[in-house]
Amino acid sequence: MKVREFRQYLLRWYRTCHRPLPWREDPTPYRVWISEIMLQQTQAKTVIPYYNRFLERFPSIESLARAAEHEVLELWSGLGYYSRARNIHRAARLILERHGEFPRDLAAIRALPGIGRYTAGAVCSLAFHQAQPIVDGNIRRVITRLEGIRKSAPEKLFWDRMSEWIPEKQPSDFNQAMMELGALVCLPSRPRCSECPVERFCEARRLRIQDIIPAARARRAVQRTEAVILILENKRRFLLTSLHTFSVIPGKWGLPCSQVLRGESLKDAADALSLKILGRAVPLILCAKIGHSITNHRITAHGFFCRGDFRVLGLRRTKGFRWATPAECGRLLTSSLFHKALVKYRAMDAQE
Repeated sequence: MKVREFRQYLLRWYRTCHRPLPWREDPTPYRVWISEIMLQQTQAKTVIPYYNRFLERFPSIESLARAAEHEVLELWSGLGYYSRARNIHRAARLILERHGEFPRDLAAIRALPGIGRYTAGAVCSLAFHQAQPIVDGNIRRVITRLEGIRKSAPEKLFWDRMSEWIPEKQPSDFNQAMMELGALVCLPSRPRCSECPVERFCEARRLRIQDIIPAARARRAVQRTEAVILILENKRRFLLTSLHTFSVIPGKWGLPCSQVLRGESLKDAADALSLKILGRAVPLILCAKIGHSITNHRITAHGFFCRGDFRVLGLRRTKGFRWATPAECGRLLTSSLFHKALVKYRAMDAQE
């Protein structure tokens, strides 16, 4: 392939056809970093509102580093893969401690929590205009078709090609053009070959095998969990706890919940949880069934409610519990799972 000519056609197309994405408006290292972490396993149209809210609340590394973890998780809620949010929070603090500002060196960037070869290359090329290659799913597909690859190829091949093709000048535009080509034209199915600016260089098009591309890497197996949630109301306040046991559910505060063990009935699981928290079982009524997905986790939660004066019972452990008004629940509960449970409870209560 004539690489120089290929670049010219691709970059000319990118300059006129790229999407006006918010992180492209002012590609500082911080803004590029946050966008690339959010875009992992998530489509751009989904990320945009989260990105805008996040940057409005945390416009700089300093503001992010000063924040509490639960504040970061609250703004991340709904994006999934919550380890990403925890890692950027840790990384922001490390950047200030070790460097004082976002490092420019590829190795230093890769040493930060949650940053791999792709994200480090994206920051170096998009923000610092260094000729560092990147490879994501879109770029793999573009290269696969350009070279007419019919079987799965080693990852090294794609990185080698991008290293060979990326220009010293305009590395940011080139990397983004390759990704944009995969996102808008070189689609997984029904590629828009007639709209492709580099169709003349495509081996798959020449051989008419555009639809014969190696299968994507297998996704992680889905993990299914059944759980019970307690909605305990006392004088229009709800019991919250920081001791909820699901590590995949974000946020410091949640409604009391626990996993249903194999062979255990929902009622037995709910009674056991109330006994653990309150020191005795209370009359619980099933009020909600909630389906909830977090990355590869599928949670089926069953909400049980009880309204009463729980002060006479007392909590077995007072630390890690608090009574919260509906407004406070809206502010303190990060996970939409708990919000869904309260919405269904209120809907049921309104019908009575």
